[in-house]
Amino acid sequence: MRRPPLLQTLNPVYAGLEVLPLAGAMCRGDAMVPLAPAELQLILCLVKAAGQTVRRSALELAGWGLGEAVTPNALDVALHRLRRKLAAIDAGLEIANVRGHGYALRMPHEES
Repeated sequence: MRRPPLLQTLNPVYAGLEVLPLAGAMCRGDAMVPLAPAELQLILCLVKAAGQTVRRSALELAGWGLGEAVTPNALDVALHRLRRKLAAIDAGLEIANVRGHGYALRMPHEES
């Protein structure tokens, strides 16, 4: 199912990965996968950064905000789920841990 051209321009895209905020999903080509609300916010943050590193604290804020109490490993769990979903749609991207700095969407084996 193709989306109307006007709505396509509103969806963030990076390296062929398209985030569909209104549908709560991400897709590559015809493959689409649904996202939990926190996952949606995390992938939006990473896609908008376009390969640049996003600090862990910025991702936590994007995913859960200041008012919600979350477990210390909530971000790690959400990133693990996103990595599996990226693989499920053959996105050709991975969420790389940039040691000491944060996370970034990268092509596999791309240097930081």
